[in-house]
Amino acid sequence: MIFILLFIPGFVFNKYLSQNKLFHIPDLFLGFILYILIGTIFSIFFIKFIPLQYLWISSYLILLMLSATHFFISKDTLSDIFSISMIRNILIFCIVFLLTLTIRFFNPDIINTEKIMELMILTSVMDMKSIIPDDLWFHNENIKYYYFGYFVFSSVPKMLLLDSNVAYNFILPTVISYSALVLVHFTQLLFEQFKIKKNFILFFLFSFIFIFFLSPIASSIEFISHLSIGSNSFYKFIDINGIDNLPKIKLFWPDDHWWWFSISRIISYNRPDFILSDYTINEFPAFSLILGDIHPHILAIPFVLLSIYLIVFIFKNAYNKEFHYMLIFQLSIIFLFTILINPWYLIPLFWLFFLNLLFYEYYFGANPWVVIKSIIQKCLPLLLIGIVVILFLNPSNQLKFPFISFVKISSQLVHLIIYWFLIFSPIFLFFIIKIYKNGFLKKELLQNSIIFIFFSVLLTLVSARVFNTELFLNYVFVVITFSLIISIFIIFIKQTYEKNDYLDLTITISILSGVLVVYGAEFIFIVDSFNSRMNTVFKFYFFVYLLISIFSVYFLYKIYLSLSKKTSLIFISVFLIFIVPSFWWTISALNSRFEEHQGIRGFDGLSYLIDEEKELISFIKKNTQTEDIVLETVGRAYSKSNFISASTGRATILGWPNHEMQWRGSSAAINDLQYKIELFYQDPNNNMEFLNEYNIKYVILSKNDILLNQYDENEFIKSFDLIFENKEYKFFMTK
Repeated sequence: MIFILLFIPGFVFNKYLSQNKLFHIPDLFLGFILYILIGTIFSIFFIKFIPLQYLWISSYLILLMLSATHFFISKDTLSDIFSISMIRNILIFCIVFLLTLTIRFFNPDIINTEKIMELMILTSVMDMKSIIPDDLWFHNENIKYYYFGYFVFSSVPKMLLLDSNVAYNFILPTVISYSALVLVHFTQLLFEQFKIKKNFILFFLFSFIFIFFLSPIASSIEFISHLSIGSNSFYKFIDINGIDNLPKIKLFWPDDHWWWFSISRIISYNRPDFILSDYTINEFPAFSLILGDIHPHILAIPFVLLSIYLIVFIFKNAYNKEFHYMLIFQLSIIFLFTILINPWYLIPLFWLFFLNLLFYEYYFGANPWVVIKSIIQKCLPLLLIGIVVILFLNPSNQLKFPFISFVKISSQLVHLIIYWFLIFSPIFLFFIIKIYKNGFLKKELLQNSIIFIFFSVLLTLVSARVFNTELFLNYVFVVITFSLIISIFIIFIKQTYEKNDYLDLTITISILSGVLVVYGAEFIFIVDSFNSRMNTVFKFYFFVYLLISIFSVYFLYKIYLSLSKKTSLIFISVFLIFIVPSFWWTISALNSRFEEHQGIRGFDGLSYLIDEEKELISFIKKNTQTEDIVLETVGRAYSKSNFISASTGRATILGWPNHEMQWRGSSAAINDLQYKIELFYQDPNNNMEFLNEYNIKYVILSKNDILLNQYDENEFIKSFDLIFENKEYKFFMTK
């Protein structure tokens, strides 16, 4: 109900936007954006004086009261606000929310991958007393990671005073539900030309499934692998770690709970006899939904979709001589929210806008100087926001000089096909059909391809690319393939413009921007603490996957309309051959996650903890202050270690050192802290100065600590005041 009531300020403000011919944001989502905007401003000025819960409640009530007052003094009626489209949106929001919440209900545990780390950030954000939250895993320091998304989506749970381990499982449903609302409006924009109002919900549903429940073509390979079909040489050629032709115990419900993880590590090159390897991450929305984490690249999804939608809206209307500069301001606000949640989206989003603007000015610009001036004017707001966020508002500026570097190993073409084929094939097929019908320009295709090959080779020559015979042949195939694809896009853009089909023109340019981002990742990457292209591929691929998925359904339907009844049946049948394994992968992966769950089904992400662990957490929360330092042993990343600080909000001295090194870019201080903590637990009596140095008020001693360090726990007890104990833990106050 708290989420739904936000449609009132959304409706009121959308009325103002409509009157000024501005972009109409889904009412429920606009209400949420206004709510977090006010809450953020209040927090910046008042969080040191007023608890965060009251700031969020005040923001909500003030927004609701102002919008309700405006509604009642205006001439609007209840029938205006409760329109069919409004009721439809509310129902879609509720259904998607409950669907995603049900998925979390069956697998709520906060464990494995980086979930405990995410819980730590969420707990710190929900307890923060300054606008930059404390790092619970590094003594006396603020969080050096992208925390704004956790701040935004913990707003309603904080109003309700939910514990962070419960709030965690409500955040993903919130993200997916708002994404669905944006997709409703996006679908309406794309399909309104077909006059298919009766089937609108069907197309929205298919678009939603295509984005959030389908996987790359690798699912088909996984499917035949589980059928034990295929030779060793075939799987060696495919070269995806974890997918092979070993006999599988079950097809539909695999016993290995983590079998589905391989599909997120497709883009790679690793040979034991080669000097370099190429390890990347290539997640996609369905994978993230199944995994159930709340990383910033996921939290930004509704804002990414809204940004893409707004850019398409801007340029579709611009070609019809309706370019409004206020739309740039509107985009700037959404752009700001997006990159505050995840700064990695700055480059592909800005590039999407810039490429559309470049083509627009090319077709409508008066002269070169006017064009350059116009481009600067329109790009400047986004550019300034990007600079401000990266330099001043980014809590984790992990970029390293020279910030951009050259890729040393290109992706295997087979891996690119395996990852991109399913969502890209409807688009590419439609372009081929249209170009062929309009007159296939072989000469232009060849000229464009040669130009892109030339610049690709030129870029390669100035880089330090490493080759063996296999990599060189693969590089040649990748360059030729992308050059042909980009050339086809250029031809289709020209033909579409000549036909004055401005929606398809804008969509095609937008897709081309995504293709160029993927191709660009074959040459350059953003330099971070890993000094590899892992994060560039991870974040950029995720963005492009969202971008292309949106338009795949649109072009899929256009192909269907262009075919005869008999041909369309063949087309649908062929497409289903690839879709069915993708559905199998999603359903089987979800089942594996449900079977794998630890603890009690529900919404408490820490229900899997043993009773002794829960007792200790409860005691710490009730009997210590949030600012107290509670020492626990240094934890190992990607495990449940340091869950006590993550769940209680009481900082320890150091947790998950490898992540702290990634965030802070320095290992000396972290290694020193780890050494001191280990030394203290080995011999506490001779290292008492350590407690005073770091103002440690409480010490946790677990049964595992006693076994690991092999000392007499009675000697430990003599040094401190034992205030709590059970079979697994002793909790001391320092004297």
